[in-house]
Amino acid sequence: MLENQIGLAPMADYTDYPFREICRRFGAKFTFTEMISVDSIIRENEKVEKMLPQKGEDNIGVQLFGNETTKFIEAAKSIQHLASWIDINAACPVNKVVKKGSGAALLKNPKLLGDIVFNLKKSIDLPVGVKVRLGYDQINIEEVAETVEKAGADYIIVHGRTRSQMYSGIANREILKKLKAKITIPLGASGDVFSKKDIDDYLLNYGADFVLVARGAIGNPWIFTKNNYNPTIDERIDTCLEHLKLMIEFYGSEVYAVKKFRKVLMKYFSGIEGAKEIRRNLDLLLSYNDVAEMVYKTLKR
Repeated sequence: MLENQIGLAPMADYTDYPFREICRRFGAKFTFTEMISVDSIIRENEKVEKMLPQKGEDNIGVQLFGNETTKFIEAAKSIQHLASWIDINAACPVNKVVKKGSGAALLKNPKLLGDIVFNLKKSIDLPVGVKVRLGYDQINIEEVAETVEKAGADYIIVHGRTRSQMYSGIANREILKKLKAKITIPLGASGDVFSKKDIDDYLLNYGADFVLVARGAIGNPWIFTKNNYNPTIDERIDTCLEHLKLMIEFYGSEVYAVKKFRKVLMKYFSGIEGAKEIRRNLDLLLSYNDVAEMVYKTLKR
């Protein structure tokens, strides 16, 4: 299903339709929605529609988070017609998620995670996988992986940090190699993927069957190109503005789209002369023309 492919990881408040579309254009072979609460789907929250796969999207997983098997089933059934597969989030380390027993908190209860996988597989006609961390406070990835494999998971994606590490330190790649020897389902790798070298390292040296790019794709869709392409300033500007156009069209509010785009805008020009001036003026950018004028004025002079 995902073997030997490089794709875009789910990221809260980032991997909306415009972001996914830009990454696909540059070679991402699969994408994920940002994580979506099973409760919000069941309640038919009006914001959910924009978070789900859009018309024409394929090879896309819907990532769900929650802590009750029955709610996972109800939510997945209602949106399965939009998805290529369902992904269970057992990796999110954010306090407001884990304090409710969701996200990485599921790593403390492998039995519950396995139960969710098993019953989802029985209830829907889609592949089901999980995205996990190495553990909550202590590493228990082998137990978690063996549990979800036995429950019928179609793949497992591992971010090489525990929940307590959040995003500090360096993602542990060595443990993936050991894990690969103990499971038979496809193993996806996530964490600290910022270059083609990182991707190749996971695939060639650490046993990963496929790789997900997360933070390394923000403002850098070129990471999905085959030759690790280094874009020119003009190409960065053109892609950045095309991304913003897609957001304005998708959300229907120029001001909302521009405000949401600000954090991505800076990533397109990270480390480039003139970027600091853009950062200083971010709060003044309220329209497409504001962004275009600022970018051209500071980067093309």
